[in-house]
Amino acid sequence: MITPTDLDSRIAQYATAEFVDSTLIQEAGLESLSLLRLAVEVADEDAEIDAVGLVDVRTVGDLKVWLISLFPKDADETGAAC
Repeated sequence: MITPTDLDSRIAQYATAEFVDSTLIQEAGLESLSLLRLAVEVADEDAEIDAVGLVDVRTVGDLKVWLISLFPKDADETGAAC
């Protein structure tokens, strides 16, 4: 399972440019298919991925917040179930 601390390295696998939290998604070279792949990787097996939430994702920081919202609700900061 991916943890919040793993997000930068996981995002970097899909990004085509260097990024920080304030980098725009487009400037990082992240495409919509990449964003959905990331979501599938981090989401709980039973989670429903709300693609509508992607509408508000403008920066890499926004993406991280959205991805963390897909983590299992009973996971701690390491991603482990409590």
